[in-house]
Amino acid sequence: VILLPFFGNGALNTAEEKNYVGDMLRELAPEAERAGVTLGLENTISADDNVRIMDRARSKAVKVYYDIGNSTRNGFDVPREIDWLGKNRICQFHFKDNPGYIGEGKVKFREAVEAISRIGFEGFANLETDSPSKDVQADMRRNLAYVRKTMQEIQET
Repeated sequence: VILLPFFGNGALNTAEEKNYVGDMLRELAPEAERAGVTLGLENTISADDNVRIMDRARSKAVKVYYDIGNSTRNGFDVPREIDWLGKNRICQFHFKDNPGYIGEGKVKFREAVEAISRIGFEGFANLETDSPSKDVQADMRRNLAYVRKTMQEIQET
């Protein structure tokens, strides 16, 4: 998976920019398909807009690299988007609840993981977290323990 970030000066703000990305990916994606590479779109736009880009690209190599923190911050209904996208349009996840610890901020983490479980996603999720205590190892352990505990609880229900 190659993450394609669209933030800051590269953010997708207009329909023209989104169309341009879809068109460029239509040209690049066949090479990615031949190489067995997935091109993962990470951005701050809705699942609907991402699917329009993927539809325009016309390639199974173009998928969403879904960031639950970005989507929450931008006002999207994360569980609904995950359910709607389904496992075949998501290549990976970013888990975060910055600036604090996962599960202690605005992200409805349990609901997001329940949606991930519902769609049968079995790929990777990466922690993309801040370090509130400034002890990166301790904060990573804490976040990872919370993620594992939540996933275990969901599997048991």
